[in-house]
Amino acid sequence: MEARTKSVLRSFGLTENPYRSLFRCNQFIIGPEFAPGLEDWTQVVVGPRLKLTAHPALNVVQVGTGAKTLALLGHMLDPYAPEDDDRQILTRLLDRCESLAALIAATDSLGGRWAIVAVAGDEAHLFNDSFGLRQVFHTLPGAVGEVFAMSEAGLGAAMLGLPVDDAAQAYMDSEIFRTDREYKWPMTASAFRDIRRLVPNHSLDLRHGVSRRFWPTQTLPALALEEGVLRTGRLLRGLIRAAANRFDLAVAVTCGIDSRVVLAACKDIADRVSFVTVRKWNMSDDNPDIAIPSALLAQLGLKHEVILAPVTTTPEFGRIFKSNVYLAHDYYAPDAEAIFGHFGRKKVVVTGSGGEVARCQGSQQLPFFDRKHVTPAYLSRCEMGGRNEFTERYFEKWLQDVGVVDGINRLDLFEWEQSCGSWLATTQLEFDMAWKDIFTPFNSRELLTLMLSVPSRYRKGLKPPFFARMIEHLWPEVLGAPINPHKQPSLMGRYLRGSEQLLRHAAHFIRYR
Repeated sequence: MEARTKSVLRSFGLTENPYRSLFRCNQFIIGPEFAPGLEDWTQVVVGPRLKLTAHPALNVVQVGTGAKTLALLGHMLDPYAPEDDDRQILTRLLDRCESLAALIAATDSLGGRWAIVAVAGDEAHLFNDSFGLRQVFHTLPGAVGEVFAMSEAGLGAAMLGLPVDDAAQAYMDSEIFRTDREYKWPMTASAFRDIRRLVPNHSLDLRHGVSRRFWPTQTLPALALEEGVLRTGRLLRGLIRAAANRFDLAVAVTCGIDSRVVLAACKDIADRVSFVTVRKWNMSDDNPDIAIPSALLAQLGLKHEVILAPVTTTPEFGRIFKSNVYLAHDYYAPDAEAIFGHFGRKKVVVTGSGGEVARCQGSQQLPFFDRKHVTPAYLSRCEMGGRNEFTERYFEKWLQDVGVVDGINRLDLFEWEQSCGSWLATTQLEFDMAWKDIFTPFNSRELLTLMLSVPSRYRKGLKPPFFARMIEHLWPEVLGAPINPHKQPSLMGRYLRGSEQLLRHAAHFIRYR
């Protein structure tokens, strides 16, 4: 194993690369031994036959003594105690560690991007933040002896000598994969044999390699619009205040609705953060995502920093970028290098990602959809753009997993666990070499539960009433510029789109009734 690992590292040509310190930035692997060939990384014993090897940039905190310990990978934020640091939060959680269920429930309000390893006696479990943005993959039971968990499937495959899975290779060769530059993977799937993703709302038994769903456990309570606005706003403000107390923040601003909510929640700390937009190489001068934030921030008396990404990346940066994540998105590399060049990896970016979970994205694709007809084929078409045996197999397993869950609309949960837990988590890992870290304020189970408890009629459309009211409540002046004006369909466009959706629904109902 050691010789194989060192051989893999040498193949990346890191010796003379000026970005070599960013190799596998913020990544980790946990197993019965420390990862060989990475002796300059942080090494921590987190439990009996559980050894963590972590990139030096990844924050690691451990509390507890004897047979009861908690290890934190990443950072946690408490909206109700915004002055507290990671050790204080983790120590408080340790006091509630009488059971795994109690520990998980105690993290519901917490934000940040983190994973926790909880060791109690002979038991050891791992779970991560609500969206799974501190992403975790793991080996299947018996695949390589004892269980390994890691930040990225390619890292585990390189360390353990696991090949690309034949079915995954067939999927990568398929049309729906090759024609979508997002390289989407369904739920627990990875490209490698015997390695699976830990899906959000699941915990991993590190002794047996088995994951189990822990949420939702009951039907979400109905929440009136105004109560939802007040409670959600309070949580958002608390999370952002906690982040501002901890980090030097750069708030990403576009002309979208989720970005506007996050901007509104920044009112109290606006004088001590940066506001930034990355201008991709092919964006025009009058692109709404550039022009509207610039005009709005000027109205608010705030500086807008626009980072211009080049057409391509330098070979040295690109080589590390592609080495860090298996099938990293090529078109993100210039953006990442431009951000790194502008801020020098000293800023934590604040993004509006994940707000889509509460905006009924799945149901809006087919507004008349009866959820009892949700099928693997439907999910594959919506998420992947077509039918595929590989994706449908994993979506079928997911539907079986949520079959007994009646506490949440399955299409909202699908957006949460697939779009955020798979695509977004991997994308954020790619940008870890550009930012010090990435903070997503919507990434809190309590916050998401509140938002999803508001009736869906207030959460639909390009400018949902619930989101608009949140902005008005938090900082009404940020409504002084249009939201996504280029996406507002004409009357004819709405008619054609509605007709197309109706036809798709009818065809799907006939086929799968």
